[in-house]
Amino acid sequence: MSNAAIMALINNKKTVITMGRQISALLKELHNAGLIEAQENTDFSKSLHKHTLTLPLTALPQSLENPLFHSQHKSMRLDWRPVESIFEDLCQLVGVIEKTYSADELGEFIAYWLGRIDTQCTEYQWTQKLVIHLKQRRQRLPLAEQKAKAGHQYVTPSAGIVFDDNVKQLINQYKDQI
Repeated sequence: MSNAAIMALINNKKTVITMGRQISALLKELHNAGLIEAQENTDFSKSLHKHTLTLPLTALPQSLENPLFHSQHKSMRLDWRPVESIFEDLCQLVGVIEKTYSADELGEFIAYWLGRIDTQCTEYQWTQKLVIHLKQRRQRLPLAEQKAKAGHQYVTPSAGIVFDDNVKQLINQYKDQI
């Protein structure tokens, strides 16, 4: 469900949601997208009464609790690499779909900032700049033909099969007949 669809649902004057299972379905979709977290034993097909749902990134990773992580400002280095845990958290937070980067993307970022020796940032800030750079880059036209558009970003398609609950129920129903 897109942000526009969620906002239309919230701001709608008509009663659109009439059953609790519709809310549960929305929460399940948000959980599958990684936008909310639920307890391990949460079953979205049943009532969520007395279940706790939380937003991700509510607790700082241990690496962020270190005050030196935010106080040591440095210029860009040729061997700089983002802090992977922070990179993944920031990608999730700002909505970067493809949470990987190529050597070309990293090299382009480092080369740009190597030319600006007066700019000094903390490791967190450099990682944040890279995430924002990747998001903006992927919102422009793709550089290769194998890119696919997902929302407002271009991503590299990957092969895979995903079974939803309906397919699993059909498999269980007909597995004895195979």
